[in-house]
Amino acid sequence: MKKSILFIICLLMTVAVKADEVSYYFWKGEIDGDEVKMACAVKDDIMTGEIFQNIDGETLVCNVAGMKNGNMFDIKAYREVDGEGIVHIYFLRAEIKNGILTGITQNNGEKFKLKKYTDPYAYAIDQQPGAYSSPYIEGKVLNFSGWDRGGEYIYKNHMDVNGELSLWYKPEFQAFTLSIRRDSEANGGGNDALVSINGITPDDTTGNFNAKLPGCDYRFSVKFYDHFLVIRQISGSPSKCFGSGAGIVGIYIALPAKG
Repeated sequence: MKKSILFIICLLMTVAVKADEVSYYFWKGEIDGDEVKMACAVKDDIMTGEIFQNIDGETLVCNVAGMKNGNMFDIKAYREVDGEGIVHIYFLRAEIKNGILTGITQNNGEKFKLKKYTDPYAYAIDQQPGAYSSPYIEGKVLNFSGWDRGGEYIYKNHMDVNGELSLWYKPEFQAFTLSIRRDSEANGGGNDALVSINGITPDDTTGNFNAKLPGCDYRFSVKFYDHFLVIRQISGSPSKCFGSGAGIVGIYIALPAKG
């Protein structure tokens, strides 16, 4: 009996260690006819890193934010453009198999395959735990967690479903005020998901912000990264809160600061 208990404890510890591991990937190939390199890290089914586009001899750098959905990753590549704000470059639906990234671009269904490569920069980065440090951009570190921040975020998927999210930190309460709106049409029509909650505090165990929407049995978590945040469902049904076809699960990209 004691041996069985010890085995179970060891197994749980192993699972916990694996869940906290960071996997690093370096790929190259073509997406929509553009030569690209991609340097990313994956932890807890979240991908973060950069895509490097080679366009007319110039290298453009885009941020990457990805979230696993089933066996595939929903990946968003975007960059900040002066005067235009956040510009989305790719929406990708892809799978990591044998270290190769294969999938389609969600806007046109074009297939792509990015293969592993090795060069002086592509190596297993052993930096601080839970962080991805780009070998291409000196000093740029993308942390995998953290919650002491607030601001404006935006989400847009391949079906042009837009979402806006505001998080305002109140140090005196050690909590956030959360406000979310999602529109299915550019003019603001369609299914709206309106949320306004005060006093969301981080979970002591995970560091995530776990919240329950008032008036319906729907729980979700909010986890922060350096340039985006992820909302995941914990329990309940979004349709009972927002109506058919609406919800708030997904990746929200940080908007540039105004002023």
